[in-house]
Amino acid sequence: MEMLFTTPDTITESSTQSFADCRLSKYHPSKKLFMKNSIFNLFILISLVLVGCETTEKIDDFPLRPSKLVVNCYFNTDSTWKFQVSKSLSVLDNAEIKLIRNANIKLYKEGELLNTISSIGADGWYRSPENFPEEGKEYSIEVTSPDFKDGIQAKDVVPVKPSILNAGIIVTDSSFYDHGYYYYSYGYVKGSFEITLADQMNVSNYYQLKIYYMDSVFNNYTEEREFSHLQKSLISITSEDMNVENSREYGTSLLINDYMIDGQNYTLSVDFNDWNAMRKKEYLIELTSITRSGYLYRKTIDESNNSRNDPFAEPVMIYSNVSNGFGIFSAYSSGIYSLVAPF
Repeated sequence: MEMLFTTPDTITESSTQSFADCRLSKYHPSKKLFMKNSIFNLFILISLVLVGCETTEKIDDFPLRPSKLVVNCYFNTDSTWKFQVSKSLSVLDNAEIKLIRNANIKLYKEGELLNTISSIGADGWYRSPENFPEEGKEYSIEVTSPDFKDGIQAKDVVPVKPSILNAGIIVTDSSFYDHGYYYYSYGYVKGSFEITLADQMNVSNYYQLKIYYMDSVFNNYTEEREFSHLQKSLISITSEDMNVENSREYGTSLLINDYMIDGQNYTLSVDFNDWNAMRKKEYLIELTSITRSGYLYRKTIDESNNSRNDPFAEPVMIYSNVSNGFGIFSAYSSGIYSLVAPF
């Protein structure tokens, strides 16, 4: 091992200074203060962690509210009356929704009693095949049950059926495969629907837009396929139009308000992707006029679904127009425009 020694001849001013630094570093007051501050800061950090753990809320600390009646009913001029009655659950309750099977529903039109419904079907729905809803009329309900002290009430007005003046398709990308055996072509189409609607003047109008086609369902996919039935298949749509609320990503429906287009004939551009496209395919554009209650209910449902996988999102309160309870009692009217694809 090689050892180095400093003799009087090799001592310089710089080496003397370095020796002094070594001797003083262990005992210098600033070093002691630094060590004290470090220990103090560590103590504060540990204390905060311990306090945070001790102040965690217990489930027992959350107040549990008593259950209330819940009613859900969508109605229009082309449908019979259909109600589902259940009871509300706590936010901490993961139980399945419990239907109320002894409810009594009173249905009113413009304040006059139309019908009393008290029998429930095997599928859990209360039905009335009488008194179809009429456009422009106000309907209201009162729902009671012997299991609940208070009944619930709701009302809504059937809106005017919307009008689509014209519609067309602009194709931006497509790819087709011609199937010689079955004599048809199928593939992929990307583009936009240009839809012109007539908005009613001096009325707050709300719309829901869907685009679909009738798809054939077969029992098997062999050469001798057996046709079973037709089913409605929705296509993916979105829009950057400022009057569309839920336009962040592709979905199966769009919510539209007329705040900025009141009384106008307005053309709405709707982007779409159809992965099951066929030449000369018939698209059905369904424009539904909904009331403010139905609009707010659907809007909060969409917001709740979009925030479901976001751990930092604020909880969304689902809108309800039911007094003294929960649920939705909402009227709507739909118009359908048929459009044959130009490709």
